[in-house]
Amino acid sequence: MSSKAKNKAASPFASSKLMTIISRVLTIIVSLTVIYPIIFVFLVSFKDNAEFFANVFGLPEVWRWYNYVTAWVDGGIGRFAVNSVIVTVTSVVVTGVMSALAGYALSKLHIPKADLILGILVGLNFIPGISIFISLFRQMIAMGLSGTRWMLIWTYIAWSIPFSIFIYKKFFDTIPQGLIEAARVDGSNELQTFLRVILPLVHPATATVMVFNFIGIWGEFMWANIASSASTAIITLPVGLLFFRGEFGIQWGPFAAAIVIIVVPLMAVFIYFQRYFIQGLTAGSVKG
Repeated sequence: MSSKAKNKAASPFASSKLMTIISRVLTIIVSLTVIYPIIFVFLVSFKDNAEFFANVFGLPEVWRWYNYVTAWVDGGIGRFAVNSVIVTVTSVVVTGVMSALAGYALSKLHIPKADLILGILVGLNFIPGISIFISLFRQMIAMGLSGTRWMLIWTYIAWSIPFSIFIYKKFFDTIPQGLIEAARVDGSNELQTFLRVILPLVHPATATVMVFNFIGIWGEFMWANIASSASTAIITLPVGLLFFRGEFGIQWGPFAAAIVIIVVPLMAVFIYFQRYFIQGLTAGSVKG
């Protein structure tokens, strides 16, 4: 083989190797960009104000674990966390149940204009939430929900359902109709077929819906801030950070500890559901 032919053969390999190196370098840079702020906040959570201003980016000289106690008790983060847990878990569970049933119905029960219905639901996601806050707030007052956690829960459920139905329907579409017919022949009613046969096959969809909704609801600020103006008893963690001020201003160590308390559940949920979550996104893009 001539040297010219060898160079042509080696060129694609060299180009592929170069692209691999570039992609890995970019991945590392992006990862560091995302990870560093988390590490920074974690380190700050162990400092007092004097050390924070004297050595912003360095390691703590003393690891002050009591900052977390201060954030939880004195800063009221414990009370705000209870509200966030109740609101988020209730919203995610109710959304998951309703969306799974609706997605199954649109996919397998031969509902007329099912794709049009799904398109309208997904289209609702493109309406900016801020444009309806005033009317939504008045509606919640008229329904007698003002100042209660349900003011947050029902709103989050309504916002989360369209996308969740979309995810579930796309997964249910990949399940052969013959499997459902076989279950019916065996004597299963529609609900038994759904619960015992179909739902176990869509774990990735369930994980995807749970992760997206949990992250979106747990960290939601704008509506939670507006709703809590009716009652401070329903303040959630993101809104609670606004009130995290000491007598002489912000105590940065406890403040950072409060942020860590907010972030840790998000990371834990994602890590736990990571495998199903990625599988869900991949399957939805290929099969949907």
